[in-house]
Amino acid sequence: MKNDLDALIKDLKAAPLDRDLHNLEAEVWERIDARNPAGHPASPAAIATDRRLFATPAVSRTAAVALAVAIGLLVGLFGAPSQSSPSDFSVFSVDAPYAPSGLLR
Repeated sequence: MKNDLDALIKDLKAAPLDRDLHNLEAEVWERIDARNPAGHPASPAAIATDRRLFATPAVSRTAAVALAVAIGLLVGLFGAPSQSSPSDFSVFSVDAPYAPSGLLR
């Protein structure tokens, strides 16, 4: 058994092709389209993009940016801490009424 990677690649390159891969992509898309019923496309976006959802990089980038903005807005609106009323028992806060520095004034 050969352990030299270069020799293995050279042997593989010298061997004849055992199958034609010229129309591989077209055959794959035909098989995918055959599984999808003709009357039920995956989504409206799939119809506009030749039955492939997110077929172009611009569409997928736009969807990613829109999702990031929506998540940011939700986190910003609902995740912000609410203002709480000051408590008389918060000794180490800036406005503690019973702190020694406040009592000496």
